[in-house]
Amino acid sequence: MSSGQLSASLEVSVEAYRPPLDYEIGGVFPMTGASNNSGKGETRRTPSPGFGHKTPPNVAPSPLRLAAVDDDSLTERRTNIGNFQRIVVAEDHRGTRRMLIQMLRTWGFVVLPAKSGPEVLNIVEQTRPPELIVLSRMLPGIDIFELCQRLCCRHSDYSPYILVLAMQSDQREVVRALESGAAEYLTTPFEAQELRARLLVASRILKRQENLILSRDKFRCLATTDPLTGVWNRRSINQILKDELARASGSEASTGVLLVDLDHFKKVNDTHGHLAGDFVLQETSRRLKNALRPYDSIGRYGGEEFLVVVPNAAEAELCQLAERLRKAIESESIRVGESQIRITLSIGATIAPSGESLLSKVIATADAALYNAKRFGRNRFMFADPLQEQVAHYRSQTNALPHSGRA
Repeated sequence: MSSGQLSASLEVSVEAYRPPLDYEIGGVFPMTGASNNSGKGETRRTPSPGFGHKTPPNVAPSPLRLAAVDDDSLTERRTNIGNFQRIVVAEDHRGTRRMLIQMLRTWGFVVLPAKSGPEVLNIVEQTRPPELIVLSRMLPGIDIFELCQRLCCRHSDYSPYILVLAMQSDQREVVRALESGAAEYLTTPFEAQELRARLLVASRILKRQENLILSRDKFRCLATTDPLTGVWNRRSINQILKDELARASGSEASTGVLLVDLDHFKKVNDTHGHLAGDFVLQETSRRLKNALRPYDSIGRYGGEEFLVVVPNAAEAELCQLAERLRKAIESESIRVGESQIRITLSIGATIAPSGESLLSKVIATADAALYNAKRFGRNRFMFADPLQEQVAHYRSQTNALPHSGRA
């Protein structure tokens, strides 16, 4: 067949391709341009569009854009509907699988082939698994309905778009597939353009789903973090402390709490301006975060105050952390323009014993310790024992300037 004839055959095949997609067919693919070979029972198949072309580069999926585009871009989008979006093709019959792969690559998809149900599960174990999945009804290894359920359970936010291909259009089968998590049920034979149109719809749905998730995450971030410093806001850090107290009560663990306050911060605003004060708060929060352990939490409690939640902390550990935070701020001035601003911290520390669930009581104890740290000269931490009513002050044995104290 000449190249011109092959090209014409490929153009027609996209419009009129009706592939049977189950292994029971025995590899026969009635296509425009196909012919029997010398009566020996073999079938000669015209290659589908894109066969022999280069596979699209393995790049991150980029679904179709919803914004308006010019005519040239629109024409390209209509041809390349996949836009390098990854898709799983699960079909055990080699000929059918190969034909689908060629067709989907022509439409711009990055195809991940699978021959059985377990192979599909292995593919979706990726950190960001493909969201488009084409499953043959006769796929071996796992019952197709169970496979749909397991695929949906493995996804938390991004629900996969599952298209089931089958030879029979049994209403009960369709209902079971959709109830199990499939989004589409397509019977063969079918027009290639119908499959293409359904995948275009799937891409649009997945794009809208992604936009909704991104919007949700954005609003969640706005609702839980402090816009100036980027740490947790007051409501969030209170909830973290509440959850940690509840968790510790079941494991007989103690929870450390630090209430941190910047000394003479009003003087910074009055002398250098509020923009400089904002920068000081940002730099202070950055240093504090860097000095914490990965599983500690910090939030802006109000104004120039920060609350730090320290899980599974003993008294000695908590005091060491408080001193580390104090030094992280005192050790280096903060440069704002031509000015060098020296900042110090006063810190109130306490341990919430196992079984303590009253948030206000824990914070009140830490606040009492903070009050004493300021009363005894600032630039220090004080530890308050929640079992005692008063907070006593003790000079540090490791520094000429008293930086620490204990009840």
